[in-house]
Amino acid sequence: MIREFWAENYLSIRKRQTVNFETKSKDDEWASVNVGGNKRINKLAVIYGANASGKSNLLLAIQNVFELLFHSRAKRTQPVITRRSFALTQDEPSSLFVSFYANRIRYDYTVSFNREHILHEQMDWYPKGAKALFYERSFVDSESKASIKFGTSLNLSAKSRETFVQNTLNNHTVLSVFGKVSFDKDAKGIAELYNWIKDYMHEVNFKQYSLAQVLKSAENNVDTRRFFLQLLKKADFNIVDFYTETVTESKIPGIFAQEITPDNNNSIFEIQIETVKAYFVCAAGDKTFILSLDEQSQGTKKFLSNLSCLYSAITSNHVFLIDEIDSELHDDLLLYFLNAFVLNSKESQLIFTTQETSLLDEDLLNTHRDFVFIAEKDREGAYSKYTRVDEFGLHKNLSLYNAYKTGRLGAVPHLGSPIMFLDDDKD
Repeated sequence: MIREFWAENYLSIRKRQTVNFETKSKDDEWASVNVGGNKRINKLAVIYGANASGKSNLLLAIQNVFELLFHSRAKRTQPVITRRSFALTQDEPSSLFVSFYANRIRYDYTVSFNREHILHEQMDWYPKGAKALFYERSFVDSESKASIKFGTSLNLSAKSRETFVQNTLNNHTVLSVFGKVSFDKDAKGIAELYNWIKDYMHEVNFKQYSLAQVLKSAENNVDTRRFFLQLLKKADFNIVDFYTETVTESKIPGIFAQEITPDNNNSIFEIQIETVKAYFVCAAGDKTFILSLDEQSQGTKKFLSNLSCLYSAITSNHVFLIDEIDSELHDDLLLYFLNAFVLNSKESQLIFTTQETSLLDEDLLNTHRDFVFIAEKDREGAYSKYTRVDEFGLHKNLSLYNAYKTGRLGAVPHLGSPIMFLDDDKD
């Protein structure tokens, strides 16, 4: 779970912007996770704001810090894995920080970089509750190896330390080296962190297999299948069952197109491709009929896709980042999904953006105001700012929905009159 995050000079974020997901509330313990002592982290975080306010950029920044930790580079000439810095300070380095819990151990990680080099990174951890150095690295120059120091609590052998030093290029992080080099068992601490990122930290909108493949996997697992059918029934889609078929098709790749002539045996250019097809058994009264996945509505497909996320969140502990979660979903269905996530997950976390303001009128958000963040563009500096709603000091009896709609929280577009003036001397 992510405890805190900040970004500086990254996309629309110019000045350092910090978001913290801890809660001080001990009420409704199902809404947060006790990560040790008196510290609790919320399971949900929702980001509201006008278009172009920087909502999506915050998710991308969180994703990027874990991309840096996970993906290495094969050549020193490749750029650092990042997106552009703030437009007005492109020559300055970007910095990201994340404090998170992996396998119930806290890690604090800071990294500064430009397009060519990782300039500095430091990972601290709390293996026994007390802060200790995981590793620290500094850029020397483009022709030299980075300066790397490992903490004694990692118990790395001299051989493993040297392997990391020799394989850390100036354009990727130290941790990412684990993904391209074999290490002995003494690298257990690094292996556990690297594998946690691989298995449980998901990129924005959790790219996965095709929906048909997801359904095929669910079809072959009794528990997953029961879960999917139960939720589809609750969502009132009239779906009572589903099944998949694997179809083998012969196709001619485009690279062979110029070789095909009437005199050729075209079969020598064909390759066999397996495609998974999904079908749903739908009920209408006492009768049933079959619809293919392609014939389902976009809303149904979106809900099915979210079910994969929900099942993972309930059966294990994951961090999901979803942009525009309300896209193609009815507001009641979205609220149902969010409640199911919070009430049934154990130590999973969902951070998402939305334009669905009706959620602010629901108990889930109106009661847990520390779930909600407001993204707003600074009018003069054109950079993004983020504020947690409980920092506005709203009275608990004041409707969060009304406060947002009337502009008390900011983050609403300033549209002006809908009357258009087409004369040259009018704006």
